[in-house]
Amino acid sequence: MPRALVLYSGSLASTVAAKLLATGHNWEVDLLYVRTPFLNAAELVKARARRLFPGFGFSSCGLKREYSLCWHRVVEQGFPFPCGACRSLLLSKAARIMRRKRYDLLVTGEIVGRGDLGVRDLLQLESLVGLRGKVFRPLSAALLPPVKPAGDGLRSVPQLGLWGDAERELRDLARELGIPPPDWNKFDSCPLEDEGFAARVLTLLRRGPVNLNTIWLMQFPHIFAAEEFVMVVALSPEERRELQGFFLPDDVRLYIQVPGSPLGLVRFREELSPGEAQGLLELCARVIAALGGYAPGEEVKVAYRHELSEELDYVYVRPLEREYLERLRLPRLNSEVKLIYLD
Repeated sequence: MPRALVLYSGSLASTVAAKLLATGHNWEVDLLYVRTPFLNAAELVKARARRLFPGFGFSSCGLKREYSLCWHRVVEQGFPFPCGACRSLLLSKAARIMRRKRYDLLVTGEIVGRGDLGVRDLLQLESLVGLRGKVFRPLSAALLPPVKPAGDGLRSVPQLGLWGDAERELRDLARELGIPPPDWNKFDSCPLEDEGFAARVLTLLRRGPVNLNTIWLMQFPHIFAAEEFVMVVALSPEERRELQGFFLPDDVRLYIQVPGSPLGLVRFREELSPGEAQGLLELCARVIAALGGYAPGEEVKVAYRHELSEELDYVYVRPLEREYLERLRLPRLNSEVKLIYLD
């Protein structure tokens, strides 16, 4: 009996795709939920899967390592960001599982045109991970080359021609397939849908490898960066408390020794000469002084220390001019972004 692995996020699209596959015959089907720093509702999705697909297997896995090591290389391949870059990692993970467990087919809820991914993009993605001709997308199959693994097992599965958002069509299909409205709720609202957040992450990835700690920092409201550093500034008491847990051993913290001072976390991208590092620290201290509300031209004493050191040093600087401050600022967030800290 041929075996199919379904990438299942719990979204309406992936739920409809799985239901369409279930209308076929003689398939052994397992659902796979992939946890990411942006989406992790594994228990809720598992409960939905058990309710809607009692005859299907269910498993989940994580992508922590892949985001840390591979994401910047995926961005260099030129797929639309963010959906193309994330989709590449998801398919790569699924391909490894398919080879290890000998599945014949990967099924997804992808729709041509969603996330700016056209037919060519989708076919390139599957080819890159070694799944050419083995990815079945029932929601847009009529717009794609035919998939015929494991004989004629897909003949009885509807192959639709949805394109773009297609939300109304998906809801109509859900009704026809007997999927109750409570199971239309989204589990896949991604922080990367915030254009400001996506632009921040893309800026970092274009400069090279980025660890997850740095990606998680991008959810703070005030981020400043140049080629050599990234700086997070926490202004409110809540932001300052949360930022405390993000400092890594090589980071530098900056603040002014007065109550309510902004707290800065500075992370250099590579080793710098002592002179270069000192010049950049003074620049970051000027950012702290500006956000601390000091008057232009006023001299401000800013304390700093390396996270592994208990010894404080000081620089005397003047607040950075507003124009220069805004040139360093990464795009502002359009929503309250909350990421997931994967174990």
